[in-house]
Amino acid sequence: MIGVDVSLEERLRLAWAEGDVAGCLALLRVAQFGLPITERAARGEERPAWATVADEERVWVVAYTSAEAMRASIGELTAYHRVVTLPELAAGWPDPRWGLAVNPGAPEGFFLESGTVARLAAPSLAQDRDADPAAGPPVLQKLLRPVDLHAYLAEGDSRVSGYCHHAMDVAHIATPAVLADALGRGGEEGVLTDQGSVHLLRWRAAGLNLYRVPYGGVDEETRDAVAGWVIEEPPFAGMGFGPNADQVVREYRVDGAGLPHGAEIWELTTGGAEHRRAVYDGDLDRWLLAHVRPRETS
Repeated sequence: MIGVDVSLEERLRLAWAEGDVAGCLALLRVAQFGLPITERAARGEERPAWATVADEERVWVVAYTSAEAMRASIGELTAYHRVVTLPELAAGWPDPRWGLAVNPGAPEGFFLESGTVARLAAPSLAQDRDADPAAGPPVLQKLLRPVDLHAYLAEGDSRVSGYCHHAMDVAHIATPAVLADALGRGGEEGVLTDQGSVHLLRWRAAGLNLYRVPYGGVDEETRDAVAGWVIEEPPFAGMGFGPNADQVVREYRVDGAGLPHGAEIWELTTGGAEHRRAVYDGDLDRWLLAHVRPRETS
């Protein structure tokens, strides 16, 4: 059961009473939510369904900030719920046209459009830096296909384009096939080598505004529903996370950004070991095999 966070609900009430919308959103960004589920889902016998309500405007996913808030709203209609964070909620979001109803029926209830949910759950890298200036440059990562690997090591490419992800979000995964699946690329031909390993481009990002959060959809309607800018084919999620709804992996899109000195190419093997294969030397403007030490920058 989700714990009672009296201080959170009191702060929400105070911020709401003072008309502090930004303060309310900041509290919701770090909150945990209870989502009503069936007894069978609680026992693991079926996948949890989304509890929703609908009005003339749209369908709303229902979430509560405490078990007490849930009981105050729906009584004993459900005795079970699952607990999620806002990123977990956004990563598995069922439909970009739906909104989020937090504590519906309560004086401090909130109704958020999907675009607001996405931006709270998956802020930009620049916003992350502003929130925690001492954190340092984020480490980003991109899964490489053989053609990508050839472009870097044989042709000397030193730029990155397409989709990449926050390396921290998959640092716990030590199996190549599981990693590919977590990134929504498990069925893509050529991602795994003949030996079952994967290659990863990894770098500390500079110029954070070059890495845009891909808010969007699979067509104009769903793109506009999240006030986004990207249209991609399914299984594109469009909420700022990778397409695997069971994983919380922040995703970014970049177009021809230069890689910094010290960018690396790693191989993750089936045994869970990582081997550094190459390092980019910005002074020489070329990739060096891992046994060659790159020059230090001044």
